[in-house]
Amino acid sequence: MERPTTEWLNLLFRFALDGLSGQRGRSLLTMLGMAIGTASVVAVVSIGLLGRDYVISLIEGVGSNLVFAYGTGGGVNPEELAFEDIDALRARVPFVAAMAPVLSGNEPVSIKNQPETMGVLGVTPEYAPVRNLVVVSGRFLTAAEEAGAAKVAVISKELAERLWATPQLAGEQWLRIFGLRFRIVGVFREGVESAAALQKSEAAGLVSIIPFSTFRNLSGVRYVDVVYFQAQSAAAVPAVVEAASAVIAARHRSLSSFKIESLDQYLVLVQRISDAVSLGLIGIAAVSLLVGGIGIMNIMLVTVTERTQDIGIRLALGAGRRDILLQFLMEASILSLAGGIAGTLIGAGLPLYVGFLYGIDVPVSGISVAVAFAVSVGVGLFFGIYPARKAANMNIIDALGYV
Repeated sequence: MERPTTEWLNLLFRFALDGLSGQRGRSLLTMLGMAIGTASVVAVVSIGLLGRDYVISLIEGVGSNLVFAYGTGGGVNPEELAFEDIDALRARVPFVAAMAPVLSGNEPVSIKNQPETMGVLGVTPEYAPVRNLVVVSGRFLTAAEEAGAAKVAVISKELAERLWATPQLAGEQWLRIFGLRFRIVGVFREGVESAAALQKSEAAGLVSIIPFSTFRNLSGVRYVDVVYFQAQSAAAVPAVVEAASAVIAARHRSLSSFKIESLDQYLVLVQRISDAVSLGLIGIAAVSLLVGGIGIMNIMLVTVTERTQDIGIRLALGAGRRDILLQFLMEASILSLAGGIAGTLIGAGLPLYVGFLYGIDVPVSGISVAVAFAVSVGVGLFFGIYPARKAANMNIIDALGYV
């Protein structure tokens, strides 16, 4: 009569637990090796995701759904964006939430009786939300000041700290620009400091911002440096790029002198770099799993050798070779399963704890947790097959006579 499958498996499971409990020190160390390997994979993926999200947030901080067009001065007959182009772009480019043309130049400024050079930008009021500028003190430029070409300025936090050692406005402050006195109405900073690294930030450093119309009237400039578009959504960015390119192409001889770009190319580049780095780190962390698997095979081979007589007695009493094989596979499975569970909890819990401790959002990939756990169990089973087969294939007489 065949033994019930459940009772048979329960019996083998008890045998496996008894075998491991007799070698608690080795078993715990082996499980620790698997736990470290599993936790390393999960933690490394979390670190990679955190780095990727941080860089992406810096890039997106330059401006949400941002598209920018500017003249490069290249080509056979170089051209630049003209003031008439601004009106055409504003009228003919769809899916735009806000548009901000920019004029730029440099002006001397005296800081603590030392001559310095500051950047001067002529912008419309839409520039602040389009470029994610944060007003630290005072306010930004208004539509009325743009319409009236007012002599007012908003200066960068860096310039304010150099001038007054504080970014806070105290009473009326004045700054000489284009030889005229401008009243400072606010202090700003960039939402993130990544734009300068991307070489897309004219607002970084010692900078003063004045109304677009004021800059145009006082400087005599003939061309616009750059035009920013804030698309209505991320999905609308390609349409804005295409429409802006079509408008500029229709108004100029060639697009070779212009660039119309979005931040998407930088986001794609970051994603590719992040994926490559994560794969490399996962490969390094996976070595820990491999070492843990070898540890399981090592302890199982030692166990098989030490229990050779016990295996011979069981075979002599009628135990099948399949029973011996499954018992030792169960032992390897228990080691890898326990190590995998512990490693998964450590690998997922540690980043969450660190994030809670420092008040940051640390992403934990559910897929990486599942894959790391499955791989740890699979590695344990794979490296447990050889010792289990060795035990199951023992010769009864040789096993009983083993000393």
